[in-house]
Order: sequence, then structure tokens, then C-alpha cells
Amino acid sequence: MDMDFEKAVCHLGRFAPLLKKVPRGVRDTVFDVRLSVNRPVMLCCRGRILFLREDGAVSAHASADCTRVTLADMEEIFLRLCGYSVYSHMDEIRNGFISVGRSLRVGIGGTAVLKNGELKTIRDVTSLSVRIPREIRGCAEHLLRAGVPLQDGLLLAGAPSSGKTTLLRDLARVLGAAGHRTVVLDERFELLADGFDLGACTDVLQGYPKREGLAHAVRCLSPEYILCDELGEDDFPAVKAAAFAGVSLIATVHAGSAGELCSRALCRRLLELGAFRTAALLGGRQNPAVCTQILRVGDLLENSGGNTPRGLRPERRAV
Repeated sequence: MDMDFEKAVCHLGRFAPLLKKVPRGVRDTVFDVRLSVNRPVMLCCRGRILFLREDGAVSAHASADCTRVTLADMEEIFLRLCGYSVYSHMDEIRNGFISVGRSLRVGIGGTAVLKNGELKTIRDVTSLSVRIPREIRGCAEHLLRAGVPLQDGLLLAGAPSSGKTTLLRDLARVLGAAGHRTVVLDERFELLADGFDLGACTDVLQGYPKREGLAHAVRCLSPEYILCDELGEDDFPAVKAAAFAGVSLIATVHAGSAGELCSRALCRRLLELGAFRTAALLGGRQNPAVCTQILRVGDLLENSGGNTPRGLRPERRAV
């Protein structure tokens, strides 16, 4: 995990050497490094936020000895992240992030520029959120031991920073290594981070919007499985088309509970589509990439989010 942190923070200008001094025990719990103009550098960890000090130590409070981000820092780091070519990242910026080296996603905040009511770009960037990509090999094992029928579709649900992407990445590795023709849609350049193993039989489509990526995968790559992260409302028609093409889908959505999974309009439509036989709920950022409930979608719909957890049976496997 330590190398994941170091690779992510090396782009952060004068803060990079300080961040590399952060104690290893802290680094391994960081899922997000946040920079905001005139504020201390924040390390978002499991269950707490820490602030970077000028000596590379961390503090639980934003004290006077914490290092602060200036406007000049923000401008220099933003240009560095863009490879000194903001124009080449305009489509990403319009969607609120920058991809760095095809392996790192950085969320951006600033002033919206609108044209005819539509967001065209973001100017005067004042905050950056650096996601730390993690590879936790074997984190999908508990799903496999539970006998989850991956071939019948799996919907992974969890709150932000609960490890959905990490778990999806390991599922891709397991399927690709087992000889299944697998396609990963890596729209925001998070799944195929530098050095991560997605399996020998896995193809990756990076930067494709899900509509185009799903259609391309079905039409050109003949996959058994397609894996994609963070489904949104606009993705529903493409998911429906892929499901009707006979492809097994494994995808993630934002939902912090069974009740939320059933009550959110998009999630409800996905459950009713028939593309996912099983839904798995992740526990949260305190224990990332770990499912606390595995639910049959039919039971979820029938009980409108009631408690119908399926027991974990180690003797059954999904692949």
C-alpha cells in the first residue's frame, strides 16, 4: 500500500517531500489527500482527518504549524497535474477531474463556467482531491467463498470511500486470471493504476463514457463479463442494452444501505432490470472493500430493502 501513496503524492509540488515523511501507519489508512487554497493540507483517513505539519508530521487539529496551500501552490500543482497542457484535459475538467498518467484521478473544485445552462469548464481552481488508488489482492475472496453467482450479475453498493473500486478491481483480477473474457470500463482512469494486476484475460477500455464503452465491448470484444464503476442515471440505457446482449455485468453504485439501494430511483431501476441477481453492501471506510451484507435482488425488491442477508458459506464458489 505504501507505494500507492508515494506514487499519488509525487505530483504535489513542494508538499510531496513532506507527505513522504508521513508515518507509514498513517499512510496506509489515507484514501484522499485534499488541497484547498489558504487551508492546511488534509489527509482523509479511515474515520478521521489529519493535517500535514511543516516537518512532515501530522496533527489532529489545524494548528499554526500546519503547512498551508497558497494560490501560487494551487496554480503550479494544477498545471503540473495537467502536464502543463490544460487544453488537453478540458473534457475531463468539464466532468470535474483530471487523470494523471492514466492511473490517477484528481477531483477539482473551483468556479463553474456555464454556456446556455450547461457546464463548459471550471476556472479559478481552488481545491484538489487526490484519490489514493489501492490494490488489496484477495479482497474479493469473501464474495467467492459465499458462492455469489457472478455470471448472473452483481451490483456492489456502498457509501463514498467504502472501497467499491478496490473490490471491483480485485474481482476483475480474479475473473481475468481464471480465464474468463473480461472487459473493464475504466472511464476515470482509476481501475488500471500503475502496476495493478487485472488478470491475463482482461481487456481495459480507458476514458470511454459508459454508453460508448459498453456498446464497444459488446460489439467488438465478445466478453463474458463487463465491469464498470459508479453507474449514473445516464448509464441506464447502455446497461440495459448490454444486459440484453447476454453479458454478465458487475458494477458499483452509491448507496449506503439496503433501504437507500431500494429507494434511490436509479438503483431501483437497476434492481428491477434483471441484470443483477445479487447485491452486495460494503461496510464503509472503516473497513474498506469488505461486504457486510450479500442480498438476493429478488428479496430486496419484495421486501423493499428489508433485512434478508444471505449467510456466507465458505464451501461454495462463484467461479
